[in-house]
Amino acid sequence: MTTRVSSDNLLCWICRERPGDSAEHKVKASDMSSVCSYCQNTGTQVYDEAWRRLSSYLHTHWREVTARGSFDLSKVFGADTAKQAIRVQLYFVKVLGCKLLEHGIRVDLGSFSEALMAGTAHPEVTLLVVSSLVPAGKLLSHESDVSVLRDGDEVSSAIWMNLVHPVGIKICYLKAGAPVREPPGFPWHPTRQKKIVKLSPYKGDTEPLVARRDLRI
Repeated sequence: MTTRVSSDNLLCWICRERPGDSAEHKVKASDMSSVCSYCQNTGTQVYDEAWRRLSSYLHTHWREVTARGSFDLSKVFGADTAKQAIRVQLYFVKVLGCKLLEHGIRVDLGSFSEALMAGTAHPEVTLLVVSSLVPAGKLLSHESDVSVLRDGDEVSSAIWMNLVHPVGIKICYLKAGAPVREPPGFPWHPTRQKKIVKLSPYKGDTEPLVARRDLRI
């Protein structure tokens, strides 16, 4: 059973047991929940570390990665690639969950919580790795707004980008069964594409996801 996180629930949205008190993930609205210190400092640290390792590799080898158009996760994680690939995805599941709360976008985060607590890949979250088009030295880091599509009052999809020049990561949530297609490029999911990640075209911060005409942004 999932739990809808709202302003009526001040518990940590990940564990749903302890108060949300982590300063790093305090959200703008004071009556929203955030991440508790345990989940931030202990419960999800393996996800943070997995992304730290991959981010370091990408920034070190970015020229050859862009020349090839892809990279191999096994060169970063070796025999532990399958587990660490899931942890990389879960790092961004955590970040996207916090961003959705911060922007007041009402998505049921129960599935986000369950994936993070169990250490299993979220089936509805994919990543696109893109190369910044901004010349070196012009932009060090950037976070986009969260772009959403709604079917009535329900959020069908959300996409957000985090750029630390020149590496950009677009995090895409697509609700199962929603009439929405993923953005152009090569969406990566740790249980589908496995160890090879292809670079996707930049095409702006959060290009609109393709949907039926009766869906609204």
